[in-house]
Amino acid sequence: MHGSAAWLYGALGGAALIVGGIAWYEHMHLPRPVSSEPLWPRLSAYSLFDAQGKAFSLSPLQNRVVILAFIYTRCSSVCPRLSATMRDLLAGIDQDAPAAALSISLDPAQDTGATLTTYASAYAVPGRLWYYVRPESQSHAFLLAREVFRLTAAKLPGQEDILHNDAFFLISCTGEVYGPYASTDFDKAQKHLQKLIRLCKGSSAG
Repeated sequence: MHGSAAWLYGALGGAALIVGGIAWYEHMHLPRPVSSEPLWPRLSAYSLFDAQGKAFSLSPLQNRVVILAFIYTRCSSVCPRLSATMRDLLAGIDQDAPAAALSISLDPAQDTGATLTTYASAYAVPGRLWYYVRPESQSHAFLLAREVFRLTAAKLPGQEDILHNDAFFLISCTGEVYGPYASTDFDKAQKHLQKLIRLCKGSSAG
């Protein structure tokens, strides 16, 4: 009896070491986060609204790995590439993966609820959570992009187009920000996304 108990405790201890070793390995093969400060408290300082005009809660995103990008629906160059990359990343992960996507509009006055809904339908991945939100104004959208994500976001004098980066981010389920990744960085982002999902599953199982 004592021998069986000792074996069981030894097996459990060995399993814990293996899980811990896997987590260490995954962390070691990820880039350094953009910031050690979790994203969600910083993002909650900005008022965000969904396509129905309701205040958007960040709670559905917490404890998930999130693919995040800034877009605007009139954009005909960078934004379609970013959204297509996000779609392909979401489509390539297991159905039970704790993952979601978040697109933040840089043009909230033009990106009405109906416009965002139509845009979202072109990139939707069945069974996947993908949220589209609008900051309360364009100045707030630009400030959010610059201050929290260190991105370029501005309107050039005399032009309607918005100058912004070809960039998206991966957010771990603990709120760490990784990136930026360009729309051409699919393979690298896919590997990092899978690692973050495995870490997320491991932390929830523990």
